Amino acid sequence: MTSKNTLIAMTMIALGILLAVVGYFSGGRWFFIKDEDGLHIPTNNTLVNQSHDLDAFTSINIVNDYGDISIIASDSDYKLEANVLEQQDVTYHIENGTLTIETKAKKKNRMQFGFVSFSTPSIKIYVPAEKQLDMIVIDSKFGDTALQGLHYQQLNLFQDYGDITFTNTTGEKTEIAQDFGDLTLQQYSSNGITIDSKHGDINMDGTLNGQTTITSSFGDATLYLQNKQSEIGYELKTSFGDVSINDEEQSGTVTQLNKGDHQLNVSLSHGDLDVSLK
Repeated sequence: MTSKNTLIAMTMIALGILLAVVGYFSGGRWFFIKDEDGLHIPTNNTLVNQSHDLDAFTSINIVNDYGDISIIASDSDYKLEANVLEQQDVTYHIENGTLTIETKAKKKNRMQFGFVSFSTPSIKIYVPAEKQLDMIVIDSKFGDTALQGLHYQQLNLFQDYGDITFTNTTGEKTEIAQDFGDLTLQQYSSNGITIDSKHGDINMDGTLNGQTTITSSFGDATLYLQNKQSEIGYELKTSFGDVSINDEEQSGTVTQLNKGDHQLNVSLSHGDLDVSLK
């Protein structure tokens, strides 16, 4: 009887995986919400759309339980757009120059299994392109995070599940901690960045000045940098994988000493490391 039950259980698991793969390639997407009763897959596929004109602010603080986050430099004024499951799921206020936003599922939804193919809940924050932000703090449980065209002094980003994408963005000091998801920084410039990635690939294109520290448990890292090789010190290593600099494969830990301010330290546990310098 035990072996029969085990066989049935394994068959159901295999069927579930097969359906998940079919759903994914059919354009579906797993989507979870977290409320006071735990994690759920919502049955309500209709989103509530909101749009709010905002007063000026210099800092952003976001606590996100579900949904994608976008902060975008634009030609318009300060603005917030939200697409959420329930009207009361998003709250915001501005105090002492800081915009605080919280997305939280306050109502439990019934569970269902499978993929959903509706638009993902999201919040979008628009900032005038000429404005510089002093501080951005994001604590996100589920959903992707995207920054586009921004200039900030400091960013602290803590993300549990979801991809992170920066495009044409400049940051003075940056700290990113990501559990599951890919990290992509395009046309990015930093004056000091710390990245701690657990599971996911890292792809960077831009200039990394100051102190750069990147650690990754599982995933490849590809860095196409505009820094001159002669002007940067680096220590590059991976426990299981290959290390390449300018398309030349290296062996062991690769080190270049430089007494300047620009230092690059990359340490991978499982994954290939590819670095390109000028």
